[in-house]
Amino acid sequence: MSSREWTIDGIAHALGVPEQRMKFLRDINLTPLADLPAVLDRWVRHVTALEAAKPGIEALRAQFRERGSLPLEFKETPESAVAFDELRERTLASKPERGAA
Repeated sequence: MSSREWTIDGIAHALGVPEQRMKFLRDINLTPLADLPAVLDRWVRHVTALEAAKPGIEALRAQFRERGSLPLEFKETPESAVAFDELRERTLASKPERGAA
């Protein structure tokens, strides 16, 4: 866990993807007060993991710019493509339809 003193605003700004930021804000706004510490702890763990991964991600980006390819362990395989498609389908299925009442 990070030693950083997190705030709601700090967590929101650490989430670089707008959809993820909105999910965080919805979670915070819709969570009963008694459950809020656990929800905040989960988001702090998530943001801390994202921050810890950034140097590795930037190194991979630099390698891709330099060589035009990623290391072999990041190459798509038939299994990884199927797993990604399944994850995408589950994610899309769990999202409410836009404009639905």
